[in-house]
Amino acid sequence: MVAQLTQPKSLELVFKQHVRLHPHEKELGVYQVTVIRRAASGWVPSPPPLDAMVTNFRLILHPQTRRRYPVASIPSLFVTTIAEVELGRHQCVSLTLKTGHQLYLSANWGVGDDLGGALRTMLTSPVGAPFKMRLGPDDIRRMIQLIDRL
Repeated sequence: MVAQLTQPKSLELVFKQHVRLHPHEKELGVYQVTVIRRAASGWVPSPPPLDAMVTNFRLILHPQTRRRYPVASIPSLFVTTIAEVELGRHQCVSLTLKTGHQLYLSANWGVGDDLGGALRTMLTSPVGAPFKMRLGPDDIRRMIQLIDRL
């Protein structure tokens, strides 16, 4: 669905400057996308194009404009479904959000998995940091005593 190109070094730099990834957050792909919307003439792209990064926790969007805007972030918890759809002449990925909004994104190019695959991976990734709490011997003994009393 998306051409796999290696040209967007500037796009990766934009995200490195504006986005700080959380611990355990991994980049799944970087794309240039266009929002597709319904108009009187059919399905049309909405300017400006957006830089998009999909991580295992969220979808990060940044408009390609001269004016500086903060990045927008859609956490995976707010996405209910992802589907690949054809709207007019546009191959899109449809995102349904918990708010009831529908977002149609068409990928112009990208680095990494195709956009739909990366978004599906984002939805199936476990959210939150892995459990890393260390228990001492006294804590384990107290837990065993508590369980014995039950």
